[in-house]
Amino acid sequence: MSSERADDLPALRGQLDAVDAVLLEAVRERLEICLRIGEYKRVHGVPMMQPQRIAAVQDRAARFARRHGIDPAFLHRLYDVMIAETCRLEDEWIAGGGPERRAS
Repeated sequence: MSSERADDLPALRGQLDAVDAVLLEAVRERLEICLRIGEYKRVHGVPMMQPQRIAAVQDRAARFARRHGIDPAFLHRLYDVMIAETCRLEDEWIAGGGPERRAS
């Protein structure tokens, strides 16, 4: 980390806000893709729960964490939350028959 001056705090917060905007957009995009996956599963009769896929996603996050000095447990918890929301949306999507039920 660099030694930023105290008067650089607004600039640093601006950078953080910009990163947050990208992060939030990436989460929105991820959820949209998951809904498309849910539609595929609904149409093709694929079970919503795919434990091997969840394990692969968590393993990839753990490897990323170790490479970048991030606590793997933090990314595991983060993905637990995202996966839980994805499963909720997919359940809703599959039960509801797809896109006609989704509100924008």
